[in-house]
Amino acid sequence: MRTKTMLLSALLGALGSVSVMAQTNVYSLNAVGYINVTAQPGFNIISCPLIASPTNTIGYLLNNTANQLKKALVYSYDPSAPGGYVSDEASVALAQGNGFTNGWAEGGTITMLPGQAVWFANPFSTNITLTFVGTVPTGSLTNNIGTGFNLISSILPASGDLVTNSLMNFTGATKRDEVYVYDQLTPGDYDLYNYTTANGWQTSTNGATIDMNPQVPFVGAGFWYATGSAGISWVENFSVSQ
Repeated sequence: MRTKTMLLSALLGALGSVSVMAQTNVYSLNAVGYINVTAQPGFNIISCPLIASPTNTIGYLLNNTANQLKKALVYSYDPSAPGGYVSDEASVALAQGNGFTNGWAEGGTITMLPGQAVWFANPFSTNITLTFVGTVPTGSLTNNIGTGFNLISSILPASGDLVTNSLMNFTGATKRDEVYVYDQLTPGDYDLYNYTTANGWQTSTNGATIDMNPQVPFVGAGFWYATGSAGISWVENFSVSQ
């Protein structure tokens, strides 16, 4: 999956050589930015690391009034829901039948807040581009990771090394934590990273275990984080004055 990122000029000095900058150009849009996320056919784990106005619901972020996303599906992880997910389908006909005007059968109420991730099922045989518009979160930003599985993302528009990237800067891992990054090129497979207190993050390649931090493949990507701890606080920091 590839992504093009257009962000406000205030990020320029702060991001420097961070991977989000390495991927594409950055344009001045005052306090507003946008990202283009390319969703390949089939399932994708995506996120919106921007604060949209008026809302970060899929009904606004992925408005389907023209039925351009016809038959696309969004799944939000909710272990308390039947089957573990809350879902919605892009269908003007179903939406109208249920009294909704944004083209989503269940009203498009699923949220994609910065730090959340969802499954997006692209029903087409070609890539489609999803554009998210909003402001970049600022300040001390905390993503609370609960016990068990969590479908999450960076709160900030960043990619690359989860630990060493100066925006994501994730250092709160505990023993036996796991990160699953969906491998869209091999549907159903994940790149798995395990955390050990002795060696830090490790993964396996060609049958060999190597030391490697989890890699976030693109801006707007999400991933699974599994932990047996009582909870982890992932704190990211960004200020427009940096």
